[in-house]
Amino acid sequence: MDEKEKEMFEKAKEKAINEMLDKYCSRDPQERLAMRTFLENFLNIIMASERDIYLDKNHHDKANGFYSRNLVAGNWNLELNVPRVRNGKFRPFVLPEPYKRYDESFTDLIISLVANGYSQAEIMNTLKSMGLPYSEKELMKIREEIKEKLDMFKSRELPKDCFALLIDGYHCEIKASSKVKKACIYVVLGIDMEGKKDLYGFYTFFGSENRFDWLKVFNDLIERGLKRVMIVVSDDLTGIGEAIKACYPLADHQLCFVHLQRNVRKNMAKKDASEFNKKLSTIKN
Repeated sequence: MDEKEKEMFEKAKEKAINEMLDKYCSRDPQERLAMRTFLENFLNIIMASERDIYLDKNHHDKANGFYSRNLVAGNWNLELNVPRVRNGKFRPFVLPEPYKRYDESFTDLIISLVANGYSQAEIMNTLKSMGLPYSEKELMKIREEIKEKLDMFKSRELPKDCFALLIDGYHCEIKASSKVKKACIYVVLGIDMEGKKDLYGFYTFFGSENRFDWLKVFNDLIERGLKRVMIVVSDDLTGIGEAIKACYPLADHQLCFVHLQRNVRKNMAKKDASEFNKKLSTIKN
């Protein structure tokens, strides 16, 4: 590749990266796409299980696809695929009434549900805490569906190449052996070469988020088939850049827009940082 071709390639690469960042990395600190997709996926699993329970009791009715609905839960604005039936009388109990919203405790329950995925007893306890009006047998069916999906996410084969990984760590608490321990859920959202997003995996480790656990996550992605990544988008966790380079040495590492602004404010004089961030916003727009 001569210098002119190399320059054209770098410009095309930079343009593609900027377009991806503009699409998937919001300025809103609460808009954490990887974690939001994670929550959406598991609410969709619960709702699909609820429809299965309904159809088991109503053999005359049939499944009839899905419709989209936004659900505001605390700081999260979730885009859900709500299952429906032909006669229109089914409605998942996990959803609030129309025009109502949940507070942050609801998403905390969903996160607890997944974080405790290794414990069937804790899954049952969390489902009961959600107030779903089902029998023990029906709750066990939902639990088994969740466990099956958890296992699938952790073991399914991944594509060989990926345009971008959006990675996020979410701190939570897990009940283990009658004790509450601090933990972190590591979430990986992949963007393929056609721009389609997919949840590649999630991992629960005790303790605070750190680069050593991210190394374990990246090695698992490699073992499941993901060999090449063009860009990784993350926060500014200490050592995360080194962890990325160790596993994906050719990948560019990009801070999400919010963390980029924070780093500017932290490392530049107040006046200079303000002016720089104004120019940065212009570039993003």
